[in-house]
Amino acid sequence: MNSNLHDQGESRDEKLRVTLVCNAGVLLEYRGTKVLLDSIYGPEGHPFSNLTDVTWQQMLQGEGLFSRVDYLLFTHAHPDHFSPGMTMQYLQHRPVKGVFKPQADRPDSALDAFLMERRIPCVDLSLKTDHASFHVEPHLTVRAFTAQHLDRKFWGVRHLCYVLSFDDKHVLFTADVDYMSTSFDVVKDLPLRAVFLNPLFFRAFHNPKFFHGSLKAENFCVYHVPFQEDDTMQMRYMLQRDLANWPREEGAAVALTEPWQTVEL
Repeated sequence: MNSNLHDQGESRDEKLRVTLVCNAGVLLEYRGTKVLLDSIYGPEGHPFSNLTDVTWQQMLQGEGLFSRVDYLLFTHAHPDHFSPGMTMQYLQHRPVKGVFKPQADRPDSALDAFLMERRIPCVDLSLKTDHASFHVEPHLTVRAFTAQHLDRKFWGVRHLCYVLSFDDKHVLFTADVDYMSTSFDVVKDLPLRAVFLNPLFFRAFHNPKFFHGSLKAENFCVYHVPFQEDDTMQMRYMLQRDLANWPREEGAAVALTEPWQTVEL
């Protein structure tokens, strides 16, 4: 399934392609650069859809979409977004140019030691690096800022939102952000091509009782949605209703709900 949300006569290579891997995991491709975000995680400790064994083996072998992945990015250390052990396993099989992740609670963590031993470039993102720009490719800049997790019991877990700029295509990934306490003032002057938000944020977006901030974009992409067979929380049904009520003047809205679904921005 492929949705073209921005067609202005651009060639295929000039388009930013975002493919849903699973849950909040996506693969971004632009001008030959590939970024894998929140895609390496295991089946324990969460109610969301998991990587299949086939997909995991494709990752490890660098097959298909997963050939020549350049960067791994993680928003926070929750089991449906990030597995340090599986990340080490992946890096034992596949070379990357760099890793971006939240700063670990313990600097001597096994993953940190592994990255240092293998001399794999890693940016440990903390409050000190909030809003810093990392120009990693001629056409790619990575920025991140700290924002609380939606669930208060996880406020002690560092949670990041990423702004990825592919030339003039700026995209924001909000993961599990606490939209009730985050204003998004840091991106108010940035012309966002797309915002990726979870179904709860999407539902609250136009309700000032819950979302007190302001966020404008050309496209709103809903992700972090269980696949049909895993949807014990009925999130897909809720999302279907919310999509029907989304005001068109706000910007295009699309839901990433199916395996390997792709949007072009």
